[in-house]
Amino acid sequence: MTRKEINLLSMLKSVVQFFDENPTLLSDKPALKAAVEKLRAFIAEIEALEQTQAKGTKADTALKAETRANLMNAILKVYAGIAAHGAATNDTRLKIAADVTEYELKKMRDNSLISEARSGYELALPLATELVIWHVSQADIDALDTNSAEFDAKDPAIKNIKARSIQATAEIKVKLDEAYNFTKDSIDAMMLPYKMVNPTVYGHYQNARTIINTAGGHGKGTTPDANAPVK
Repeated sequence: MTRKEINLLSMLKSVVQFFDENPTLLSDKPALKAAVEKLRAFIAEIEALEQTQAKGTKADTALKAETRANLMNAILKVYAGIAAHGAATNDTRLKIAADVTEYELKKMRDNSLISEARSGYELALPLATELVIWHVSQADIDALDTNSAEFDAKDPAIKNIKARSIQATAEIKVKLDEAYNFTKDSIDAMMLPYKMVNPTVYGHYQNARTIINTAGGHGKGTTPDANAPVK
């Protein structure tokens, strides 16, 4: 959320808190009570969207890097066994196919690395029995298939998180505008009579309705701005 959006949300919460602290204002006014509950619901929606917006991809990106490293290690282990078997049987085709270095794997794009892993899996599968003496087990061969599938799934997951965050950002703006306009058009109007009959209560309400403009990392400065929706 932007600083301006945070300030506006804080104001909306202050309005709800004002009524929580003054429940008698709602006791004989069901319409006002319903309006406050609707504002409370707006705030809950905005906070839920804020959680979605704030969810970053740092952890998923780190997991992707770990999965990539695991896949590379699986490729290198299986290819080492294939190269050894190729040398032992004088099979030039196998030696050439397994001639891939760690440096080359690191330089590969994600889709190329996945293709390399799947090629290694198909190459090793019929040689599973022969590769055992070269310290390559069936589990090592299967790891090429499972690790490549796991790695392939990481990018869509990260992209989906980013997409949801972007969508939540847009929805927060809409919901804040709706909540602000609802407060202005409904709750402000229903509180207006108190300006004449109980100026003290009305003054406290106006204080709650004041948007406090705060800059990130700095102290608060009070700028009364009860009629400015977030932009």
